[in-house]
Amino acid sequence: MFNVLTIAREYGSGGSDIGRKVAELLGWECLDKQIIERVAAMGKMDSSWAERADERAIEWWERVMRSFRQGSVVSYVGEGPDLGVDRDTVQAFTASIIEEAAKVGKCVIIGRSAQCILRRHPQVLRMLVYAPLKEKLVRMKLRHPHERDLPALLRRKDSERLHYARYYYDCDSTDPRLYHLTLNSTLGIDYCVKMVAEIIESSWAERNDEEGAKTGS
Repeated sequence: MFNVLTIAREYGSGGSDIGRKVAELLGWECLDKQIIERVAAMGKMDSSWAERADERAIEWWERVMRSFRQGSVVSYVGEGPDLGVDRDTVQAFTASIIEEAAKVGKCVIIGRSAQCILRRHPQVLRMLVYAPLKEKLVRMKLRHPHERDLPALLRRKDSERLHYARYYYDCDSTDPRLYHLTLNSTLGIDYCVKMVAEIIESSWAERNDEEGAKTGS
């Protein structure tokens, strides 16, 4: 029985849209930007800083700078040393929020390497959404109308997410064996949503049938 859905997605693939619609259809909680808001609240930090640090691993030179400061925790993306948080802290908060949400269940978690964090949880359906470059560029033109080099933006975002999963979880987020399901969003957002919801609902029906059989025996 699946009571949590994680969605890893190529940038521009429409994975976030699929996740939100699945959550709506099932009446589940959707955690996407909400994770950033909760991280900001936990760390008592500015939400815009938390968003800039979201799904980005700390860089090697930032660790060198930290060592020169005798192990003190420093913000490296513009907030100053009094804040007491850096990207490692943001990652730890993010993982904690994801783990707690999985304990409660009935939620869709988008990105943030949730598929790596929850890879050993039997009630988590792990999905990867991808799309051809042409399709992603069409979608990205709407989201970033003033961006001059959309292919470079897509490469950078995907690279950051890949590095984040490898750095913090020693996890290759492109490995299909990590997922129960990989979907090409050119099937259509609504079709993908219906397919995923049906898989989850079928797992619940199967569980109910098993419980009914046990009770009957």
